[in-house]
Amino acid sequence: MIAGHSAKPRIIFAGAGHANITALRHLAKHRPDAELILVNHGRKAWYTGALPALIRGDIAPKRAYVDAAALAAACGASFIDATFTRHDARFLHLAQGDPLPFDILCLSPGAAPNGGIKPIGLFLERLATWAEIPGIRLGIAGAGPAGIELALALRIRLGPQACIHIAALRGILETAPRAVRRIAQKHLDAADIRIAPALPAELDATLNAYTPEPTTNIRATLQLETHDNIFATGDHARFPTPLPHSGAIAVRQGRTLAANLARALAGQPLAAFTPPKTTLAILSLNAVTATAWYGPCYWTGRSMMAFKNRLDAAWIGQAERIP
Repeated sequence: MIAGHSAKPRIIFAGAGHANITALRHLAKHRPDAELILVNHGRKAWYTGALPALIRGDIAPKRAYVDAAALAAACGASFIDATFTRHDARFLHLAQGDPLPFDILCLSPGAAPNGGIKPIGLFLERLATWAEIPGIRLGIAGAGPAGIELALALRIRLGPQACIHIAALRGILETAPRAVRRIAQKHLDAADIRIAPALPAELDATLNAYTPEPTTNIRATLQLETHDNIFATGDHARFPTPLPHSGAIAVRQGRTLAANLARALAGQPLAAFTPPKTTLAILSLNAVTATAWYGPCYWTGRSMMAFKNRLDAAWIGQAERIP
């Protein structure tokens, strides 16, 4: 545990979310005159994009997470394995141990657990239990990309005897092109996954496949509304204009965060994060096929799955590489 405060400005990255990982890697390239610390509960920073493949059994667990300690070491940062509970203007408070003083704090813990797949370690334990129950009855609340991927992956993992339901009040993949919705529906029908406006009453387990509303208000510069020296990114941060829940958005926030940290250290004005008008979405349908869309354009087939696999592998493997 780091007890004191160095003479250099201390930047603490609380949570190994996409934005913090991206910002830490960008800062490492320029080696700022600052002390960098990454705080995360456990070394495993699970990557949700690889979760369907992990559920299906296509990949080993080690290919579904970034080693946060190795990432920190590669970036010249210290790593603290701890759960952070709250913060004030100058201290990050931990579940155990002394509070950590900081000059700048970057919060990226992800969305709050809501009975879904997070924390992923706990979800994987539940999944192992479900696999031992013949004919298990599961319900998934949420028919966006996460819910569809989860249902299709669970069908492969749990076999044809499992009964899987999706609650879709307004249909599946509401914001995707109509052709993508048809493709996904075809795979859901082939997998005998039942879709209705609400889940049936008698189920063995349910999962919420949607992201809770963000709770931390931030400015366009990604700073908290209440503190100039605290930044927040990802699914728990409420941007001035609503943002889609997307890893691609978080990565872009990470680039702006890195630039603003460098500007803050130099005493320069901060830049605003400019959300993209649209982002590429990739939905894995099984081990070999995916469908992707960018605005009204879409593509489906093995090449899309191969592309997704390359993106996933690049993200997981970045702990050993500094740009």
